[in-house]
Amino acid sequence: MKFAYRTESISTPSLSLDYFLVPWDTEIVGEPVAEISRLRVIDIDNAGRDYSAFTGWCEDHKITLCNCRLPQERLTEAMFLEERGFRFIELNYHPRLTGLRSMELGEDDLTVEVASDGDREPLADMAGRIFRHGRFHQDPRVGPVLGNRRYRVWMVNAFDRPQQTVLKCSRGGEIVGFFVVEHPEPDHCFWSLNGLAPGLQGQGLGKRVWKALLRWHQGEGVDTVTTSISSHNIEAFNLYVSLGFRFAEPAMTMHWRPPHARVLT
Repeated sequence: MKFAYRTESISTPSLSLDYFLVPWDTEIVGEPVAEISRLRVIDIDNAGRDYSAFTGWCEDHKITLCNCRLPQERLTEAMFLEERGFRFIELNYHPRLTGLRSMELGEDDLTVEVASDGDREPLADMAGRIFRHGRFHQDPRVGPVLGNRRYRVWMVNAFDRPQQTVLKCSRGGEIVGFFVVEHPEPDHCFWSLNGLAPGLQGQGLGKRVWKALLRWHQGEGVDTVTTSISSHNIEAFNLYVSLGFRFAEPAMTMHWRPPHARVLT
């Protein structure tokens, strides 16, 4: 899968906008997908005129889905997008844990290790089955089929991306959970994707698995762990709070689809 992309920009006294064609989501959806990566409405009365350059770009590239995330306080920009057909999908939170090195996490019989290429398909199958709260799942114009496919492909690609490591957590030789991790800084770990194996939810195992990963990171010298969760995932909120994570202000996720477009499958 291709990951390279080129950012386009609009910069006027009224509007500042960065956007790009998203190659990975385009491959998953099978139709051109775009993302607005930065938006600032400076002059609300004239910004719409300058925004027309972006709508023209979308028409030229036959864009059928566009994503934008905005800090929750950016209501001017959110309303600006709503007037142009964007719809609110979720709030996206970034739980953060600091002081990991000094935490007492106890012991457990769960084991954590780097996943091998032989684990790629089993873990991809898990990732394609267990998620229900992603932004594709929440948008009724996109739906769970593409949502499941997106997570499956996400896991497959994680094995090939040098900045990511796939970790598996096992109990008695059986994989019970997985984490795709990145290290933005030597003492900072970001969990970009994590989950519990199908059928194991509601058994009290989740907290044990998450603590096992925290112990792994302690051994690496990590002191800060961050991740990303949807506001629709209440179970995850409770889990992260119980582990000592704290929450900063979230971002709003918004999607645009052409009027009267069919449901993506």
